[in-house]
Amino acid sequence: YNEYKSYLRMVGGIRYDPLPLGIRCLKRCSGSKPPNNNIYKGWILILTFLIYMTYHMNRKCPSVVKKTLHGNTSNDNDTGWYPFNKEDGNKLLGYLDTALLLSYAIAIFFWGHVADGVSLRYFLTAGMLATSVSGILYGMAQFWNIHELAYFVIMMMVVGTFQATGWPAVVAVVGNWVSKGSRGLVMGVWNSHTSVGNILGNIIAGTESNSVDTWGLSFVYPAIIMALLAVVVFFFLPTTPQSVNLPPPNQTSKDEDEERLIRSIQVGNESDDDDGEDVDPNSIPAIGFGKALMLPGVLEFSFSLFFAKLVCYTFLFCLPQYIAAIEIGGKQYKSDKASDVSSFYDIGGIIGSIVCGILADKTGCNAIVCIIFQIASVPLLLLYYIYGGTSMAAQIGVMCVLGFFSNGPYALITTAVSADLGTQEAIRGSAQALATVSAIIDGIGSVGATIGPYLTSSLIGDGDASHSSYKYVFTMLMAASFVSALCLVRLFIKDVRQIRARRIVARDVLSRTPTPSYKQLRDIQ
Repeated sequence: YNEYKSYLRMVGGIRYDPLPLGIRCLKRCSGSKPPNNNIYKGWILILTFLIYMTYHMNRKCPSVVKKTLHGNTSNDNDTGWYPFNKEDGNKLLGYLDTALLLSYAIAIFFWGHVADGVSLRYFLTAGMLATSVSGILYGMAQFWNIHELAYFVIMMMVVGTFQATGWPAVVAVVGNWVSKGSRGLVMGVWNSHTSVGNILGNIIAGTESNSVDTWGLSFVYPAIIMALLAVVVFFFLPTTPQSVNLPPPNQTSKDEDEERLIRSIQVGNESDDDDGEDVDPNSIPAIGFGKALMLPGVLEFSFSLFFAKLVCYTFLFCLPQYIAAIEIGGKQYKSDKASDVSSFYDIGGIIGSIVCGILADKTGCNAIVCIIFQIASVPLLLLYYIYGGTSMAAQIGVMCVLGFFSNGPYALITTAVSADLGTQEAIRGSAQALATVSAIIDGIGSVGATIGPYLTSSLIGDGDASHSSYKYVFTMLMAASFVSALCLVRLFIKDVRQIRARRIVARDVLSRTPTPSYKQLRDIQ
């Protein structure tokens, strides 16, 4: 163990993090054959998947109980929970969404910078426990018979603040273990944790959401699950390959290597003199907030995520309420059934995240993939508003396709794009930049997530919501999807030019040398 501590201090720049007790025990039990890199990588992906799944499971709870808290002002048997059962109840519930998301958007910038300088394992454990405690305290308002709006707003701000601890840390951990060339597919599958968390939130929180006598348990159950997982994180999460004496992953993609080789052959270079000496990415100190903000592509993808997240979080917080407010095939559904139906949006989102990641890996053009998905979601939003209520089949079918196209770019930007930008050549792959860049992109996006539910509650107006009440809401969502695509136009043009240049260079190389394959190009180099 002393040798291990000396190793950490020798490489420098790696945040001091003793090997987790559980991993130490497993290594000791495995004897002379310790787990290899693939086993560790698989475990990291599974554990971080579960971590952020529980974050989203807890984040889904407020939207599940909205209809129960508001009640039905025209039905004396559906009293709701004061003060949300008044005429302006929808607006007050919108204030709670704003409190949660605004505190999240502000806190994530702070937590991202903090995560760059401390042990990610300790950081995640503390953040998960704090999120669990704050969620339980919010749900206890039902058992303690609290009806003060100030309590709900303050507790929602506390929940949002601690919810922000999750994303920068898990992206940094995964970025430390996954090579750049496979991030699109791996993180596309991995990012389905958001949709799985939403689905589980609908199911677990929905079991107690129909009654004003039990709605508090909708917050307590998910919080307890998260607290139990925090214990697993503390004992079994190695945050870097180096902490278990494994080499770091390759931080350049095959396309980037191939382009570098082709350029060097084209100009007649026989060596990589321009690259200089190899630098251990973990020995580079964390970069500042201003420098991270000015990295190529960070601002464009941040503002694109601003509008993409506005759309996704409006559905996250308001979709169950919308389904419960409208008639589907001439029938109206209660909160628990509406929550179950809204899960199909997340099912479509899971598939969209995976497909978007595969396309990004195959093309190497993140901006092109995002714009195609974002433009396609505009007419789908209109179709969902017009035809979603005609039947349950139409509701589920259009909702799945809409989730596919609207969640794909959101998932790609927050995962693979954030990790790529945080390990790009401009900062020579500093692993310590990952959390900061991820926090900037997700933080700016979270401002959009704050605005979406707030504008929705304002556009719906007072009283009981109906299908016509959401006309301007869907207009807002269509405009947001279109603007999200516009933010990436410069990078879209850059990607198109890069594809054309790559073909020209490759054709020129192939005309001068009989070495068409990537392996042969590497041999020449």
